[in-house]
Amino acid sequence: MSTTTAITPEEIQALESDLLTAPNIRYISIAALTFFTWDLILTFPHELRLWNAKWTLAKVLFFVNRYFALGTVILITFLTFDATPTWAMCSANTVFAVIALLLVANIEIILQLRLYALYAYNKRIVLPVSALFVAVFSGMMVMAVIIYQYENNHKAQIFGACAILGSVDWLYLFWVPMMGLDFVLVLLAGYKSLQHYFQVPDKTWSGARLMRVFARDSIIYFLCNFLVYLFSTLLGKFGPDEYYQLGAITVTVVPPVSANRLLINMYDSAHAEQERGAAPPKFKVQHEDIELATISMEDTMIDGREKVSCV
Repeated sequence: MSTTTAITPEEIQALESDLLTAPNIRYISIAALTFFTWDLILTFPHELRLWNAKWTLAKVLFFVNRYFALGTVILITFLTFDATPTWAMCSANTVFAVIALLLVANIEIILQLRLYALYAYNKRIVLPVSALFVAVFSGMMVMAVIIYQYENNHKAQIFGACAILGSVDWLYLFWVPMMGLDFVLVLLAGYKSLQHYFQVPDKTWSGARLMRVFARDSIIYFLCNFLVYLFSTLLGKFGPDEYYQLGAITVTVVPPVSANRLLINMYDSAHAEQERGAAPPKFKVQHEDIELATISMEDTMIDGREKVSCV
């Protein structure tokens, strides 16, 4: 670890880069906090309806995602207002990445629960997807530990400020495993929801409309978050090391917002269908799992031969 008694040109350059990029990071953090708070206000009426619904695991995860993300964005914004890059901020890359990873892990659990409900908790889907999630999350946590150790060994304290000299060569690959996991989830969700949609003989039925909403939101969510992960990856590959934490800031804001919208849209769509009273007699939506899109159409015949169970 370097001290003020032996300051090298490399350390001076690192400190200068940190000081130059700090205002931009601060402004982007404020913009992220403003965006998240505004979305929170816009969706608050929908949240009130969810408060009156039965408490389920998906509902708990929804509120954890909603307010843990808010606290995280507030914390990041507060830390970026440090006048100089102090020792506490020296490992900001690792801190922001781990917090963002925990947020995204919560969201991935929500997506998995929706997927499992869609496949009626089929073990052939549940076990492989759960194993893939554990492998991806564990691998990314190991990457975060390695990054932290690197940064801890390359700290330089200069005139009371702190700077990190360089970064690991593969830092930009941090979010690639999560991109792969999301790709698998959206393929499985899209396939099953479209399969259910085409199996329903009357496309005006509530079940068909809900499956269409499910497929649409899953694809939009994937594209939105894929672009965020891609931005973070490209920024880490081609941008300055000092700006990498901007990728973590966007990951901290955009996926939680899109996940909130995902659940709210499904909840509102299902209840709108029930209020409309357009469902066939044997169609029902299970209230306790509505945010997971658990739908059943019992004893519904297709072409006089086949029963369909959409869950």
